Order: sequence, then structure tokens, then C-alpha cells
Amino acid sequence: MLLTFFQKECKNGTPHNCKHLYLCPMSFKLHQLPTILKATLVVFLLALAFGYFSGLDILGHTTDFKAQGVEESVLGNNMDMEAEELKFKMSERELHGIIHSHVITLSLLFLILELLIYFTTISKFLKRFLMVEPNVSLVLTFGGLWLLWSGVLWMKYLVMISGVLMHLSVIAMIVCLLYELILVKHHQD
Repeated sequence: MLLTFFQKECKNGTPHNCKHLYLCPMSFKLHQLPTILKATLVVFLLALAFGYFSGLDILGHTTDFKAQGVEESVLGNNMDMEAEELKFKMSERELHGIIHSHVITLSLLFLILELLIYFTTISKFLKRFLMVEPNVSLVLTFGGLWLLWSGVLWMKYLVMISGVLMHLSVIAMIVCLLYELILVKHHQD
């Protein structure tokens, strides 16, 4: 059934009769998928959003979404005698573990979202931006954490800016994908 779905005609009128789908030009859009595949993607995106935003909640508790909070989480605050909660500088091993797990996991998550974004009807400019920006911000955010840990204190601001851009891009991708899958209707020619 899926094979026949992808064996539509190209814009120039030649049918997709390839034996290998990966060799076929794919000009379909997400809203053209069968209902069961759209439903599967919607549930996937909702579950993904739930998990992603629960991670943002943890980030809020550890940093208060402030540059000073980022600095304290990485470098500690054990010199501040009036701090409510005592924090120590992350060990190099802890920092590397956080960077490794987040960059690997988030880059794969972003790749899935970016591939799905490619098959939407959003503008080419927005599509290109959303397909590149999250990974750029990912490297800047976690590279910035490492530089902050190494003593480059102004990196906390770059970490905040790139982190905000990264999270806004993920939100925009999820919203665009849900819009495409739920609200855009497929018109048969």
C-alpha cells in the first residue's frame, strides 16, 4: 500500500516505477500520507513534545532560565555564603557525560524533525532555517557549556541565546508538523 502511495507521477508526468524507493524523487508532502501514518506521526510528535518539555522543566529548576543559573550549575556557587542551595563545580567527567548524551540524543531527534519538516508546505526560507538552526544552536550551547566550564565566563550569555533559539526552533518544528498533519487537507487532482 505504501509502495503504491509513492508511485505517483512526477511533475513532468513520468510515473515513479522504480524498484528502489530511495532512487525515486519524492515530491510528496506529509498531509498526503494515509490517515494511519498521519495519526502515528501526530502521536509521536505529542509524546516527543511531552518528553522534550519535561526536560525544559528540569532545566528551569536547575538554572531558573537565567545566565547566572547556568553559570552556577556548571561552575558551582560554593563561594556564595548566602546561596539557598549549595552547588559545586561539575567534574570534567560529569560535564563530558552531559555534553555527550545531550548532543548525540538531540542531534538524532533534530534530524528526525528536520527530515519531516522537509516534507511540509511551509515556506522554503522557514524550512531551510528550521532544518539547520537547531543543530547550530546545539553545538553552540553545549560547546559554550564546555568553554564556560573552562573559565570563559561570558559564554553563559551565548549558551542562553543559543539555547533559547534551539528550543524555539524545536517548538516551531513541532507546531508546523502538527499543523501540516492535522489541518492541511490533501486535495486529489
